[in-house]
Amino acid sequence: MKDSHKEKELDQLFNQHSTDDSFGKIINKAKRKTIFRNAVISVFVLGLFTIAAGIGWLSIMRWQEAKALRDIELFSQITDPNIEEMGPQQQSNGLFESFLRFERYKVIEGIPVDWSEETITYSLFGGVSGFSGDHSYIQIVDEATDQMKFYDRKTKQRVLGFYHPEVEYAGLADGLGEFGNFPEETIAELALSFDQAYTPEQIRESLPEEVTLKWYWIDTYSPDDLERMNQKFEGEFVNFPELSNHVYGIEEFQFDEEIFAEEEQLTSEEGFVNRIHDGMTLENGKYFSEYKRIHDLLKGDDERLTSTDVKVIGAVVTGTKENLQTLEDMPIVRASALGVTVSPYQ
Repeated sequence: MKDSHKEKELDQLFNQHSTDDSFGKIINKAKRKTIFRNAVISVFVLGLFTIAAGIGWLSIMRWQEAKALRDIELFSQITDPNIEEMGPQQQSNGLFESFLRFERYKVIEGIPVDWSEETITYSLFGGVSGFSGDHSYIQIVDEATDQMKFYDRKTKQRVLGFYHPEVEYAGLADGLGEFGNFPEETIAELALSFDQAYTPEQIRESLPEEVTLKWYWIDTYSPDDLERMNQKFEGEFVNFPELSNHVYGIEEFQFDEEIFAEEEQLTSEEGFVNRIHDGMTLENGKYFSEYKRIHDLLKGDDERLTSTDVKVIGAVVTGTKENLQTLEDMPIVRASALGVTVSPYQ
């Protein structure tokens, strides 16, 4: 039956008496089959391409996200004095750019205290940057001392300030004296600025046991930096300290005798050096130039950067009012600046 139908079509095609209409129907039918077949193939190919492009886009964005997290997490370990970061939350996932939000906090004698969030952007084509906008601190002049005080935008808590021992300032903060006016039950963090550079071990031995050592301010300033910082403005020395978002250092490592023997545990200075070495391996990282600058500056003419090259010019400590008052009249403390203050009952 099927063969008879085909023969009939052929007879109509070659029959001299076949009409143009019959011939056109056959051609149109063949065209429709071709168009349908091409459409199916096109849809199939487009579907495969869309799936492949989607998988590729997602893979690249995840890879860029991992790179951004690596850069931020490693760099935060040598910056952000006494600031802890919680795991990132993905703010949005655009086609070419995404945002990560980090909730942050400080721990003051066992009490977590909110701190401002950090939001970063990373793109499909690489690159990490801070979220655009004004993120400057609140600035208020203390009428009693004529010194500028800086406050966190979100929490309205005091921002830590540091004073380099080789820089002349118009005035030095006296956070210890200021803290004397607070209620007895207040606990706080305090930024100590020393009169010269010390080894971390010297600081550990010098500070009273009553205070909690949280973080070391490490000297990463070149001679050119110090010359710039010592320049006078309108005949007077600078009146601004180095704020906590512009300093480098490392947290005080807590020894855990239940896990490692003392000789097996890293000191803070060894941890700092390890992080600089880790940063030096990330040549395409956002902060590679800073790791290299610090590495070359501290290493000097030595063959390799080691923990003996690390010098401390300040520290962050926490404690009660009574505990922190044990720091008064310590000859190594050139200046002290209050940071977060909190009631133990909140």
